[in-house]
Amino acid sequence: MTFLQTIASLSPIIAVLLFLVLLRMPASKAMPISAVVTALAAFFIWNMDGTILGASVVEGLLAAITPLTIIFGAVFLLNTLKFSGAMDTIRAGFTNINGDARVQVIIICWLFGSFIEGSAGFGTPAAIGAPLLVLLGVPPVAAAVVALIADSTSVSFGAIGLPVLFGMEQGLMEGGQSMAAAQIAQFGDFASYAQYIAMHMITIDLITGSLLPLVIVCVLTGFFGKNKSFKEGLGVWKFALFAGFAFTIPAWLINYVAGPEFPSVIGALVGMALVIPVAKKGFLLPKQVWHDFAHQEGTEQDKTTEVRSEQKLEISQVAAWSPYLIMAALLVLSRVVAPLKSWLVSFNIDFTNFFGMDLLFGTGLKAGFATLYAPGIFFVVVCVIGFFLFKMNNTAIKNSVSTSCKSMVPTIISLGASVPMVKIFLNSGHNGAGLESMPVALANSLAGSLGSIWEWMAPVVGIFGAFLSGSATFSNMMFSGLQYSVADSAGLNHALILGLQGIGANAGNMMCVMNVVAAATVVGMAGRESEIIRKTMPVALGYAMVAGTIAFFWGGFA
Repeated sequence: MTFLQTIASLSPIIAVLLFLVLLRMPASKAMPISAVVTALAAFFIWNMDGTILGASVVEGLLAAITPLTIIFGAVFLLNTLKFSGAMDTIRAGFTNINGDARVQVIIICWLFGSFIEGSAGFGTPAAIGAPLLVLLGVPPVAAAVVALIADSTSVSFGAIGLPVLFGMEQGLMEGGQSMAAAQIAQFGDFASYAQYIAMHMITIDLITGSLLPLVIVCVLTGFFGKNKSFKEGLGVWKFALFAGFAFTIPAWLINYVAGPEFPSVIGALVGMALVIPVAKKGFLLPKQVWHDFAHQEGTEQDKTTEVRSEQKLEISQVAAWSPYLIMAALLVLSRVVAPLKSWLVSFNIDFTNFFGMDLLFGTGLKAGFATLYAPGIFFVVVCVIGFFLFKMNNTAIKNSVSTSCKSMVPTIISLGASVPMVKIFLNSGHNGAGLESMPVALANSLAGSLGSIWEWMAPVVGIFGAFLSGSATFSNMMFSGLQYSVADSAGLNHALILGLQGIGANAGNMMCVMNVVAAATVVGMAGRESEIIRKTMPVALGYAMVAGTIAFFWGGFA
């Protein structure tokens, strides 16, 4: 690539880092500017076909509908709980388990979040976990940061194993034939080979993943505590490590026995069964309860945490938690029960035919919306059930709906720009310069110059894919083929390098723009995305580097 082409391939990354992170613009301003910069670079420097460029924008706008419905649903559920009074009951319940914010963060984000990730994916864990923390008095930005960091290790097996079973399988396809055909033949089918790849991922995460709860509480106390003390986070190191292994060891065992569909779901359930009783008894915990946050004057925190219900109604713990229990049940059933899944998927709206996209642009680009299968619709259904369950009056219902709608405006702008930007980036292989797509060309350039230290670079490529695409599955689709080729030429363990790709994609989940925008929105912090990314980015890179170091010295399975 020429120098200008290299700059063009980096344009979305440079633009996002410049406008969103360095200049600290809100995402509602930074992302439209970044999208324009990327489009100009793609058209004038990458010589991207103008028709594909226009179709990519339309495709991106339509693809943004799914994440927007999820974010709206999560915000709607939060406001339903607030205005009904159920939030007060939930807060009291967690206080009864343990009043320590460090413990609450681990249970909600690390364990309950892993269960939601294993069931649904789509960035749902942070959208559910972060508002729950806010209900318990955690500052909104802090809640978003720790929820995003926690939603990483479990992503390997998110959405019933989708990142490995679908993302990597598609990424290894070339001309209708898998690049790993010889390896797959040894295992019998791709599902078995995927299980082998996933064993590398979860084995590395027996160390990296198990340390994450401790990292989360240190971030919580070090950046958001009144004393800004990382030592206060380290004070619960015994409990944090116990919670880490309580998830990763069962997840390892489930993948070894049954494959990558259910390690996150079952690992989280086993983890909660072990950790919650320990937290209740105060085992492995210091006697002093920590809940000492720095107050942030003049922020939206006051509005978010001090909303009061419109009605005085005694709500039991079971009733207050019912929306989350129903939500979890719907997610699991819709993904596991084949006839139900098929029926829900059958309601997919194909925008390609509906809007005549293919006819209009003459391209093979497609877009659709899984109307009933997308998690967003489940949120809305659960909220309507909540209206009746909590006997909400008309004022409470009206405030819940209106507050949720108003909060979505910045998010619609942000995602309405960022998803088309990603689509332009991914579809840039249609160009007049005879170049590969921007992400593939950039990754090939990295592989050519840094192949000798690829154990460390492999997860960075995974981060890069997830950061821009907003999906670990999509990152695996983009770069699994590249990772396999580099491993082949460098004589490295193919499954290990693919595992590092998956771990990097998980780490990218902490800082990808779409997840950050979603997390910021559901806690009422739209416009504070740069602050969130500056906290999650070092953790994501550190997570990837530790995994790469383990892989370098380990060398894979014998």
